[in-house]
Amino acid sequence: MNELAEINFGYYEFLTIIHEISKKSQSIQKESIRKVYENYDLKLYRRKLENEIAKLDKLLIK
Repeated sequence: MNELAEINFGYYEFLTIIHEISKKSQSIQKESIRKVYENYDLKLYRRKLENEIAKLDKLLIK
């Protein structure tokens, strides 16, 4: 019976470690996703600004 309790205790320690790793990886994933969206939004905004600048340049040339 003691052996079974030791095995279960070891398994629970293992699960605790897996849970901690999971929490850390979730925060890393969330941060990565946030950065991807930020960069995507910045690229769209940059493209919009470049189009506006091009339109203004055309008006200035005329």
